[in-house]
Amino acid sequence: MRINYLFSGLDKEKGFTSEQAECLREDIKENSNIVFIASLFKDHEKTEFNTKRILNMFKNIDINFKEVNIIDNTVSYDDTKEIIRKSDIVFLLGGSPTNQMKSINEYGIKEDLCKKDFILGVSAGSMNQTKRVIYEGEFEDEMPIENYKGLGFFDTVIYPHLELDNQKYMEELYRVSKITKVIALPNPSFIRIKNKNIEFIGDYYIVENERLEKGNFGKISKVRER
Repeated sequence: MRINYLFSGLDKEKGFTSEQAECLREDIKENSNIVFIASLFKDHEKTEFNTKRILNMFKNIDINFKEVNIIDNTVSYDDTKEIIRKSDIVFLLGGSPTNQMKSINEYGIKEDLCKKDFILGVSAGSMNQTKRVIYEGEFEDEMPIENYKGLGFFDTVIYPHLELDNQKYMEELYRVSKITKVIALPNPSFIRIKNKNIEFIGDYYIVENERLEKGNFGKISKVRER
């Protein structure tokens, strides 16, 4: 059974929402091993800080892990494959989607990740779980329009951190929607794919050709076979 979580954003102060916590407690087995995949492999200090914060979120909902690892540039190419192999859960951290995927490709672990049965991601880590990643770059070394292959677990481009009253964000979202259909998620919302079913938990919006429509269903019965 494959399980994927695509979180938009996690509350840094309050932690997981009640809906997020309920699903996670249902799906995560006790004493699992987890590995966190950095967004910026060169910034170990920031990655370690974000990992500790997320681990505290898990601890606050009574989820603890037997072993925790981080993959960034402090880990050798060879060791990354063994760490992923022995991990029950992969958590793709947020930050720069492009830089995260570049590092995944550089380390040669894309195929290893695609074989894992349980992947969590937030923000950039959710975007990279999709078949295609398209967005307007804002980080260092990113192109004005980023367009590349993701891990392929979800067919539609994801835009996290939706703010309907943020004019700059909405203008960007509409520009991208002229290239491809987008599903935009407010921070508390997330997508769970389980048993080949896709479930939208919380509000979400479908945006295509500069037209925004609020989604009106919670589940899609089928997920594309990989």
